[in-house]
Amino acid sequence: MKTTVQTRALLALAAAFGLVAAACSGAPSNQAPAKQQSATENQINPLPRDQVRDGGTLTWPLDQIPANFNYNHIDAEISTKYVDFAVMPLMFRSDAHGTPRWNPNYLASDPTVTADPKQVVTFDIAPKAVWSDGTPITWQDFYWQWKALNGTNKTYRISAANGYEDIENVTRGKDDREVVVTFAQHFADWQSLFSPLFPASTNRNPAIFNDAWKTSIRTTAGPFKFDSINQTTQTITIVRDPKWWGPPAKLDRIVFRAIDPDAQIDALANGEVDFIDVGPDADKYQRALRIADVDMRVAGGPNYRLVTFNGSGDILNDVRVRRAIAMAIDRTAIARALLGPLDVPATTLDNHIFMANQEGYRSNSGDIGTYAPDKAKALLDEAGWTLNGDVRTKNGRPLQLTMVIPSAVATSRQESELIQNMLAAVGVKLAISVVPSNNFFDKYVNPGLFDLTVFSWLGTSFPISSSKSIYGKPSRDAQGRIQVQQNYGRIGSDEIDALFDHANAELDRTKAIELANQADALIWQEVHSITLYQRPELFATKKDVANFGAEGFADVVYEDIGWKK
Repeated sequence: MKTTVQTRALLALAAAFGLVAAACSGAPSNQAPAKQQSATENQINPLPRDQVRDGGTLTWPLDQIPANFNYNHIDAEISTKYVDFAVMPLMFRSDAHGTPRWNPNYLASDPTVTADPKQVVTFDIAPKAVWSDGTPITWQDFYWQWKALNGTNKTYRISAANGYEDIENVTRGKDDREVVVTFAQHFADWQSLFSPLFPASTNRNPAIFNDAWKTSIRTTAGPFKFDSINQTTQTITIVRDPKWWGPPAKLDRIVFRAIDPDAQIDALANGEVDFIDVGPDADKYQRALRIADVDMRVAGGPNYRLVTFNGSGDILNDVRVRRAIAMAIDRTAIARALLGPLDVPATTLDNHIFMANQEGYRSNSGDIGTYAPDKAKALLDEAGWTLNGDVRTKNGRPLQLTMVIPSAVATSRQESELIQNMLAAVGVKLAISVVPSNNFFDKYVNPGLFDLTVFSWLGTSFPISSSKSIYGKPSRDAQGRIQVQQNYGRIGSDEIDALFDHANAELDRTKAIELANQADALIWQEVHSITLYQRPELFATKKDVANFGAEGFADVVYEDIGWKK
């Protein structure tokens, strides 16, 4: 399932936004209600390439223009992923089952793996693979990506070191096109690495890595290439790359357009965009069903909503307070309120690592995930916060917290208001601070300017390794600055880290799953965050769009997207 992380994606790349609803009109629809799909199903209107029109434009809504187009940078978010995966190399792509498949556009064969005495993976790069500047893709691109992302040089502002920190060395094989990756310790999800791959010219220099991709996309190697970015119209345009050696892209171009999440439904109804991610928003869902020539495409994806606690604050640094707040939140009521109107099961998600429709899932939430306001009150009493009128106080200070949410995201507003009322019942005052959506992550979540926040993680087929950067204990660099990677809660423990390390090195899948669940149980007890519900993947998509929609666990095959003939 998980998350932003870098493991094949940083996956998660955090989708800050739960997205939600707003306005529109349209002809009545006879579409059946959405039904939750299994992990092995998705709905993308699959068509053979010969049934897809050559040419045309797809207009793709984003929540914001990326703060950084370097997918491996800490400031990358879900918008970065959507753009980068069209223009950068992916060594592996996952299918609808979540199974990674080697990509013949970049690899000449399935990499070979040996486990003894050390794990060694040998990549054979496809002979035609070349960067947009004409430079061949070679072992050095792999080498410098490892050097940038392994966490040893703190100057690189990376999103995650997952997997790269386990590599002992990357060397040249029989020629420049053969890459030999030797691991210091086993890393089970090795297929998540080097996807996307960035050129050595980006990764050699920390300054280029950190800053050069902030306002544009540099060297690429994919079916599309960068064309332009317009800050006035808030659009990014990528176009078919005539130098691409793989199956040519069916579309002439993709135009990514930044639109406030609540305004995207209007844009779809008005023909300004070609699809929207409905997310857990009942109004948007119902209105999308009434738009003519639009399908509701559904998948059981690796995405979820959660409340993240900032443990660095002088109130929430007390685990008793965090546990009390968790017990005061009725997650079942939130799931019913948000999911009930969407015709999907209104159940809570009780695991931070595995999705409910994914191998390995079990409930580890225990007492922390159980709604128990009386126990919450007792814990707050124990922590020294006594009721004084409607609000608890300690040493004359009121127990007041701030929930930071993005603007134009009605889902976040609805969830936070429900939580506000629940916490008031145990004497906790919760202020809701609405900030601009395009600043939500880089100016508030990343620097830790919140007590509580709610957003989505959009996941990956590598749930264990991709979770480590979210729940791993933060460290400090040589200047004493905290390095959170994707651990926005700033909460962790050596025991959790050890379990993730052990699980990621365990090649026996059953044993790895057990270790990951042990880590999840500790994450619940530390109250890093509380998961709310698996986020339904509901894509309202124009009917003639082919090979695209609710992907579920699959990666988008950008060159196959197009318009039905």
